[in-house]
Amino acid sequence: MPTDAFHDRLLAIVKSLPETVEDWPWGSIHCKVAGKIFVGWGRQDDGIMSIGVRTNLQLQAMLVASDPRFTVAKYVGKYGGIDMRLGKNPNWSEVEQFIVESYRIIAPKRLVRELDARSPGKLTESTKPATARKKPAAKPAAKRRAR
Repeated sequence: MPTDAFHDRLLAIVKSLPETVEDWPWGSIHCKVAGKIFVGWGRQDDGIMSIGVRTNLQLQAMLVASDPRFTVAKYVGKYGGIDMRLGKNPNWSEVEQFIVESYRIIAPKRLVRELDARSPGKLTESTKPATARKKPAAKPAAKRRAR
C-alpha cells in the first residue's frame, strides 16, 4: 500500500495527544480516546482528503454557513460534528487546532489536564472549545437586614 503524506501527518497529530487509539471500523481511519471517536478521515471520490471532527454547535453553524470546506457530519451533526475538506494545500495549523479541539470535547477531563500540562505555552483559551469553559461561580446573595 503506498504511503499517504496527508494520512501520515494527520496520524502524527493524533498520536501527539494522550492515550489515543487508531481504529479502522468502517474501512477508513477513526481515532479514539477513552473508547470514543474524536476524529476520522478518508479520501473522497475526487481524491481530496476529508476529516470529521467534533466542535460546538455555534461554531458548526458558523463554519457551515460561511466556508464551503465544511458540512454537517452525517451521523454526529446533531452533536456538533463537522466534515472538513482539506484541499490540496491545507493549513496544517488550522487542521491541528480542529483535531485538538475535538479531542478536548471528547476526552475525559483527566486527559485534557494531561494535555495542558504537556504543552502549557502552546495551548491557549482560544484553542479550547467554548463548551468546555466553566462559568464563574455566582456570588452569594446579600442577606437582608431584619427591620
